[in-house]
Amino acid sequence: MVDLRERVEEERGLIKNIQLAIPGFRGYRKREDIRIADSLLRIQLADLIKRGILGNLIRTREILSRSLELSLVSDLGGAIQLATGVEARIRHADQGYSGISPSYRINEEQLNILYEFDVSMIQLIEELSKEADQVLSDSGEGSYPSAKKRISVITDKLREISDIFAKRHVTMANLGAV
Repeated sequence: MVDLRERVEEERGLIKNIQLAIPGFRGYRKREDIRIADSLLRIQLADLIKRGILGNLIRTREILSRSLELSLVSDLGGAIQLATGVEARIRHADQGYSGISPSYRINEEQLNILYEFDVSMIQLIEELSKEADQVLSDSGEGSYPSAKKRISVITDKLREISDIFAKRHVTMANLGAV
């Protein structure tokens, strides 16, 4: 995945480039660009969860329901609920306001720390997406013991992502951003 901070910088228009030349405005523009990149990254992560994980889990639930595998449906319901919550938390997370003249300013380094928190979730979400693909396949093939194990793995990884995001929130609070 390309670093969205670089992409945002490359796509600056004339006005944003003029802002970079104005003393006192340059720092604001740079901080805003990092916030924009982080927002774009979080939207991509949330979309991956929604399409790649939630979509497959919901389709798996339909298969398991038709097969009357009710204990697995119950386990899967917990994973779906957790995935829905994680997706919403990522999509709507605090960004770290960096106004032109705020009473408390979050600097570029602090905003980059938040961005790195979000980048750290990419691999976990990709792994989760593969597990969700496989649990769908296992359920379709009637391999319910394997599906049960994968549902447990998915639930654990979703909790791990939730924990990472909780640490991000604490980091923001320590920065004075929330």
